[in-house]
Parts: sequence; structure tokens; C-alpha cells
Amino acid sequence: MVKLAEQYGLHRNTVEAHLRRAGVAKRPMVKMTPRLVERATELYIEEFWTTARIGKEIGVDASTVAKALKRAGVKMRPPVAEHGDSA
Repeated sequence: MVKLAEQYGLHRNTVEAHLRRAGVAKRPMVKMTPRLVERATELYIEEFWTTARIGKEIGVDASTVAKALKRAGVKMRPPVAEHGDSA
């Protein structure tokens, strides 16, 4: 909904209302449970996964992963350039 709102210049709540009226079902919201935070921490620290990769794995946005890791006291690495960026 956030991406649609940005694309069409609308507020996220407006997009949500349009989708609800059109009968579009929302995906269930994945909560960062203690177990998911533990798993995300393992992947981030031990496997050196990015927050984006972890997010795709568990079904949440990279920013959600980053916030959960920070709250758990994980020292965050500096961001890396995306594929396709020139160095």
C-alpha cells in the first residue's frame, strides 16, 4: 500500500480504503516475534545476510528487520550498495 500511495500520490489510508472497497484482501501482517528476531539475528550476524534478504525470507520489510535488530541490541553494519550501482 505504501508503494501504491507513493506511485499515485495518495495517502496510504486512501489506498487501503480503495482496495477494501474493491474487495482486495490484505496480506496477513507478520509480527516480529521473539523467535523471528532470534532467527533474523542469526542470519544477520552469523550468515552476514542483509536486512533486505532477511525481510524477503520472513515476509517483512527490510526496515522492520532493521528496527527489530536494533531493539535487540544488534550492532548494525554500514549499508551496502545495491546490485547495479557503480562503484
